[in-house]
Amino acid sequence: MSDSEAFTLVVNGTARHVMAAPKALLMDVLRDQLRLTGTKDGCTTGHCGSCMVIKDGEPVRSCLVPMKRSANAHITTIEGLANGSLHPIQQAYIDQGATQCGFCTPGFIMATKALLDKHPDPTLAQIYDGHKFNICRCTGHNAIVRAIQQAAGQPVAALPAVKQPLNAISRPLPRPDAVAKVTGAGIYADDLYVEGMLYARALRSAHPHALLNNVDVSRAKALPGVVMVLVAADIPGRKDCGVHEIDWPVLCYDKVRYVGDAVALVVAESEDTAAQALELIEVDYTLLPVVSGPKEAAHPDAPLLHAHHPTGNFKAKYHLENGDVDKGFAESDVIVEREYRTQFVEHAFIERSAALAMPEANGRLTVYCGGQIPFGDREQIAASLNVPEDRIRVINCLIGGGFWRQRRCVCASACGARSMAYQAPGEDGAEPRRVSAGSSQAARHHHQA
Repeated sequence: MSDSEAFTLVVNGTARHVMAAPKALLMDVLRDQLRLTGTKDGCTTGHCGSCMVIKDGEPVRSCLVPMKRSANAHITTIEGLANGSLHPIQQAYIDQGATQCGFCTPGFIMATKALLDKHPDPTLAQIYDGHKFNICRCTGHNAIVRAIQQAAGQPVAALPAVKQPLNAISRPLPRPDAVAKVTGAGIYADDLYVEGMLYARALRSAHPHALLNNVDVSRAKALPGVVMVLVAADIPGRKDCGVHEIDWPVLCYDKVRYVGDAVALVVAESEDTAAQALELIEVDYTLLPVVSGPKEAAHPDAPLLHAHHPTGNFKAKYHLENGDVDKGFAESDVIVEREYRTQFVEHAFIERSAALAMPEANGRLTVYCGGQIPFGDREQIAASLNVPEDRIRVINCLIGGGFWRQRRCVCASACGARSMAYQAPGEDGAEPRRVSAGSSQAARHHHQA
């Protein structure tokens, strides 16, 4: 970059010299230049704490720290804790089962290290305060508190005893991947790097429901550093994907159905260039009526999101009846009528959606991703490419939280399709947190009357 400057950092006791823009984030320098990927990129807004490191003795969220404030700083990352053997904090996190998906674990451990350096015997209030910038979606904070107490040498409440001893189930066993997760050695899809790889970013709709009249990518294609810009017409095979229904466009071709629907894909030599190219794409929409909830969707006159679906906006309709309903009402002393709704649920895993596609010999393709159904991913990618499934190999990385939402194949399909077509060294498709969350589909939102 033309505005890059020379910076020196002392990282885990070793002086490191880097070139970066003054506004570049410490997190990005640690991850992308020094390849210290134990510092995780979860939000880039300071909300999750997965990027926590210790800077000059203080815990900081490295996604908020620019390089101009980091010159000559002493930085400790998760990779700097273990010195031949696990640090007591890392061992405590393993012993107490305080790591599950493991994505947030390095940030928590660095916050714990900073806390215990200042308060070797912390109160519960100090423990909470020392980790107020860290969040965990899956482990459960009680196990984390126990790990902190163990690391501080405090008594830890024993777990409930199992009444019937068994060979394995009744004994606490460490996770097979626990050491990798507490040391920062665990590899998630966004941690992968291949020399010369390209970067993919999707342009996503800002409208919840609209006809897609035209997508003009000419200005984006002309931007230096852009390799290609793709729309639905460029997909050689099936243009829809999905798990239960094949109705989710890899790239939208007729209309958009929610805020975050993918409209175009930019492939560029850098993430910054890809982001700039997105701003140059012009989309002509015709706004359509919005269906804002299940009750509105069930109305007979509701706009149809998928006109071809045999049951309209319903996934399915069921009629359940047991016994003599009329007699039951007639003989009842009290009749209660209610409407029941389950809450809107966003899975909210911290890891960004990401995939890395690598073209291999003989037209084969290897895709690294954090999906929950690799065989489903393979089928979807093959269908999008219009190639046999045996030409696609999907390798699962660690998953930074899932909860059955990391079963979607859009990112892997688009990323894999274009990397294979271009025969690039590799192509990484990693979405920013706001895009990853915005492109999701929430679960368990039902209405019963």
